Amino acid sequence: MQRGGAERVVETIADAFPEAEIFAIVYSADRGPASLAHRVRTSWLQRVPTASIRHRAFYPLFPAAIESFDLSDYDVIISSHHTVAKGVLRNGDQVQICYCHTPMRALWERSGDELKTLPAILRPIASTMFSAFRLWDYATAARVDQFVANSRVTQRRIASHYGRTSILLPPPIDVDHFTIGEGVPTGEAYYLVASRPVPYKRVDIAVAAALAANRRVIVAGGDHKGLPTDPRVTAVGSVDDGTLITLMRGATALLFPQKEDFGMTPLEMNACGRPTIAFAEGGATETVIDGKTGILVDQQTVSAFVKGIERCESISFDPQRLRDHAMQFSSSVFIDRLREIVIETWSLHRRTMA
Repeated sequence: MQRGGAERVVETIADAFPEAEIFAIVYSADRGPASLAHRVRTSWLQRVPTASIRHRAFYPLFPAAIESFDLSDYDVIISSHHTVAKGVLRNGDQVQICYCHTPMRALWERSGDELKTLPAILRPIASTMFSAFRLWDYATAARVDQFVANSRVTQRRIASHYGRTSILLPPPIDVDHFTIGEGVPTGEAYYLVASRPVPYKRVDIAVAAALAANRRVIVAGGDHKGLPTDPRVTAVGSVDDGTLITLMRGATALLFPQKEDFGMTPLEMNACGRPTIAFAEGGATETVIDGKTGILVDQQTVSAFVKGIERCESISFDPQRLRDHAMQFSSSVFIDRLREIVIETWSLHRRTMA
């Protein structure tokens, strides 16, 4: 199973501090990844049947689970936050550095949309729960000594929702893993969609644009429902990293119609020597250089992406130049800067306590 961006970040943070223990509310080796299993300590929620595979259903229990960890033996706590991780309890002698992927979108950015997915009879109860969760989320921002944001989009959200400043550190791209090489052995060109099957990813726009342009499209990343029954559309489901890289290497370009907080996939695509056609909002504006490492599309519509496909095919992209761009976001760059932030934050804390 493919790991998401947050899981890849945790793996790199673990590489930066190989002696550190890893605490997780629930853990699944399928997404963990398995290489970290021996270092992971889980909360009491792990013992609840199905919690590790249906974790979204247990969100109301997450605050209690994260606060159940005893971290009193550690001087520095690094949290990887997009739901509740920053809510860990710590004392005045400790510091917490929060790598924030985004303040929880369901609470702050898409509450209305989330409620619409529920039966009408449950919406008042869910709305009340959201309000309580939102208060807890805001209050726990005070437990963080230093926020680190993955993008300028996330920086603005941290400032808006938590009233805090943050350091910018883009997530790591494993350029040693994503490399230029041989792609899928086929004589027919195709575009790639590599995304989990969630509505905001707008896979429907990408597929419809490819068909409108009479191009093949391969969709990877999960069980995507409702795809057109068309010989030009191939759904491969969840694939391992090796298969994903092969698909990236062989594609004409990645179709990226969603608005992301950052979006690591366009840079992974660049590391494989291939461009991205992306919606020009959110994190893509920080990673895709229009006309040089990909194409930025100004509207989240099928017709705009058809034009993006046509423009992409009119440009000769240099694979090595694309890879050089991705190298600026390499894991080694991320690790070096994160270690600097830890040292700076701890040193400031010690001077303050002296």
